Amino acid sequence: MLLPPALYSRLAGEPGAAEPLPVERNPAAGEAPFRYAPRPVRFPRDHEFFEDGDVQRHLYLQDMLTQVSETPEKSMVPEFTCQVAGCCQVFAAIEDYQHHYHMMHGNTCSFCNRAFPSGHLLDVHILEWHDSLFQILAQRQDMYQCLVESCPEKFKTSQDRKDHMVRLHLYPADFRFDKPKTNRGPAMPAAADTAARALRDDSDAMEVCLEPAAPPPCRRTYSHRIPSTVCFGQGAARGFKSTKKKNKHH
Repeated sequence: MLLPPALYSRLAGEPGAAEPLPVERNPAAGEAPFRYAPRPVRFPRDHEFFEDGDVQRHLYLQDMLTQVSETPEKSMVPEFTCQVAGCCQVFAAIEDYQHHYHMMHGNTCSFCNRAFPSGHLLDVHILEWHDSLFQILAQRQDMYQCLVESCPEKFKTSQDRKDHMVRLHLYPADFRFDKPKTNRGPAMPAAADTAARALRDDSDAMEVCLEPAAPPPCRRTYSHRIPSTVCFGQGAARGFKSTKKKNKHH
């Protein structure tokens, strides 16, 4: 960019009072209604012209220093354990305990004590696992609703729902919300079956050893003897006399 000769000579010259630059005007515009001659104006540092700028600069610097100096300080308290029964987690800060309680105990199923990260997942879990009418309704209509709270889609099976979430909501392929139910039938593993059979054999042997029972105790027999006469006091006459006749044994 080429500078005008007058401006170039002014910049190259020594500092000091300089003549105002000529203003080039289009001849067709006519003469200017006034003549403008720029000149420098100097104000002292404490002039009221700089008052608004000083206030804004002071507030800006104060805000910046406050943001730098304010670092989140954790409340220093002694270590404490979780207050929920059965949980042994130890915390050194209240913020850590609040985060743990919200994630692990905030949305807990009252039937199986399983924790969920949101209330929506807890409601879906209770509906699918602890509602007796769910399986009946699932045979007639789509009951497995999407786990994304803003998605209203429902599906016939949980596998269809999983495919939908992986494909549309970009969930990982190994994502699993519902654990398969384990059938507790009569079938037992081989080791457990062997142990049960050995225990049953031991119990049979114990029963065989206890078969010879002790004979019942003999019942005692008692005989009542009635005296022929009864006397009251020493040397007293007989007061009562048996009226039974003695049988003579020949």
